[in-house]
Amino acid sequence: MADLTGKVAIVTGAASGIGRAGARAFAAAGATVIVADINKDGGGRVVQEIGERAQFQPVDVRDTLQVQRMVANTVARCGRVDVLFHNAMNVPLVNRGDGRATELDEGTWREIIDLVLNGTFYCCKYAGQQMLKQGSGSIVLTATTDALIGQAGIDAYTAAKGGVVAMTRSLAAGLSPAGVRVNAVCPSFVETPHQAPFLSDPIERKKIEDLHLMGILQPEDVADFGVFLASDRARRVTGGIFPVDAGYTAFKGLMSLKETIAR
Repeated sequence: MADLTGKVAIVTGAASGIGRAGARAFAAAGATVIVADINKDGGGRVVQEIGERAQFQPVDVRDTLQVQRMVANTVARCGRVDVLFHNAMNVPLVNRGDGRATELDEGTWREIIDLVLNGTFYCCKYAGQQMLKQGSGSIVLTATTDALIGQAGIDAYTAAKGGVVAMTRSLAAGLSPAGVRVNAVCPSFVETPHQAPFLSDPIERKKIEDLHLMGILQPEDVADFGVFLASDRARRVTGGIFPVDAGYTAFKGLMSLKETIAR
């Protein structure tokens, strides 16, 4: 396993889902973890789960002043910022409000762009500034496979996450001379509490399972890869866009083993 002993990691969206799994995984790898989330109760529970390696930091990533405070408080407490694992997301907002651009409510468009794209910008800006001072650091952004392939009905989300994918590459190029790496992880469907309604129906669950060659992702699948990208084992890896998707983007159709042998 990657060793992050002595590192300081900020994990946004850490109260649940991939963020919670990330906070736990970074702590297990030896890092001090700043559990950053707008949900104080959920964030507090994650800190209790982790123990002494974790500290809670309230943050709304849509607010540039709160993001600045998150980074400043981390430096005041821990002396540095080695890792940003950025996951902040409002899944119910996308599931309930997103849609095709021709029918999409403009207020919902602005909300999703503000949270996903502007929030990523603020976090990268201020964590990146600290990493530049240090001359080292790793930024790992959670994007989505929906930014890599077409997915109908979520045009605001795909636009925002597509921006995250593009910024990953350009920011990696811009920060690399200072020894700061930037990469993005692109999960497909992840089994989190917010996605439970899609999985409670056996028929719908089977449809989702059939789209994944190796089963529906768990939050830990994404978090563990994030730990690798943040670690020195990935010291030459930057500007990468990595699908972590159980084969979701690797195929269009499936053949049975019998069909393969017959050919």
